[in-house]
Amino acid sequence: MIKIISLVENTSSSPKLKSKHGLCIYIETSKHKILFDLGPNALFLENARKLGVDIKKIDTVIISHGHGDHGGALAKFMEVNKKAKIYIKESAFDRHYTKVAGIPVHIGIDSALKDSDQITFTSDYFVIDEELVLFSNVTGRKLFSKANEKLFAKQNGKIMRDGFVHEQYLTITDANKQVLITGCSHNGIANIIEKYAEIHNGSFDKLNGVIGGFHLFNPITKKYESDELITKVAHYLAQYDVKFYTCHCTGMKAYNILKDIMGEQLNYLSVGIKIELA
Repeated sequence: MIKIISLVENTSSSPKLKSKHGLCIYIETSKHKILFDLGPNALFLENARKLGVDIKKIDTVIISHGHGDHGGALAKFMEVNKKAKIYIKESAFDRHYTKVAGIPVHIGIDSALKDSDQITFTSDYFVIDEELVLFSNVTGRKLFSKANEKLFAKQNGKIMRDGFVHEQYLTITDANKQVLITGCSHNGIANIIEKYAEIHNGSFDKLNGVIGGFHLFNPITKKYESDELITKVAHYLAQYDVKFYTCHCTGMKAYNILKDIMGEQLNYLSVGIKIELA
């Protein structure tokens, strides 16, 4: 059984729990206590205390990509927990930007942390153990979000359109079933699922759940993707016999469109929500 609790997200299920633009998900497996992303600040610590999650017992941290709303609290975590292994793409420590009125604004994470002994740099396919596998190198562009056009990275000294090579995804295996977890799905949730299928020889037989943001809302411009694109994403996801939980950069308007099409196949993961997947 895989147990999941949302610690940081844009919305909250209770007035006793604070919300923030960002993502931090607690995951408990038979072997691990995991944080998938950490959010932008120390809020994950506050909500964890209220929800009975002991951050000092976390043994594994996955940072999905190099944006501050997912890894901005890395230093805070390392102050509290000095033993957990932190898995991240090396390129996540590159400089990442959005542009406001044409001016680059840094939205990345602190590169000074990359030399910590707790950090492990991951490859395009990285096996932690028999439960946990990370993958990246998603190159497809099916149902791709236009909001990505506002995101940039510094490469070879130049600020260029972000190709999201720093984004990675977690597969958890439990009792021969698998859960796929993504942070923002900048590479497109359809392309991520198809990369998963490629890794698993075209099979979705083991895939039991998918959790994460679908990047259908731009927090800078406050604009959503077109209803047409959101509808296409919904129909794409609905073809799979899989339970989806979305959050964060999907946005509530987009979620409602997805929900109208996908029904009980899709639910929202606000702060404080607890789920179990077998």
